[in-house]
Amino acid sequence: MAFAYPILVVEDEPDGRELVSRILKVAAVQVELAEDGEQAWDMLQTAMYSAAVIDLALPGMDGMQLLGYIRDDPRLAHLPCVAITAYHTPELKQRALQQGFDGYFPKPLDRTIFLNALNSIVEPD
Repeated sequence: MAFAYPILVVEDEPDGRELVSRILKVAAVQVELAEDGEQAWDMLQTAMYSAAVIDLALPGMDGMQLLGYIRDDPRLAHLPCVAITAYHTPELKQRALQQGFDGYFPKPLDRTIFLNALNSIVEPD
C-alpha cells in the first residue's frame, strides 16, 4: 500500500493510537499522529495527508466536529476521512456517514477489512 502522503491518525487513547499506527505501518503506510481534534486541525493546516482516520469520541473537538471543519475548508473538503469508534451503534454509523465520513469502522479494528477499505477509499479504482 503506497499513498502519496502520510495518513493522519486522530485518536486520544494511547493504546488506540499505537494499534492503528501499527496496523498502517505493517502495511508500509506512513503515519502521523494527533491526540485530539485541535492538534489534528493544526496539523491539517500545515501538511498534506492522503487520508485521516478519526476517532469519534475525542476530548474537546470531537470527531464529528473535526470532520465539519475539514469538509468546510475548500483545501481539505475532498480529503478521505474514516471514522473509528469503540461506541458502535447502527445509528452512530448512519450519522457518521451522513455527516460526510467516507468509511466507518468499529473497534476493535479488523486489520484486513480496515486496510482493504482504506485502500479503496484513498485509491479508488
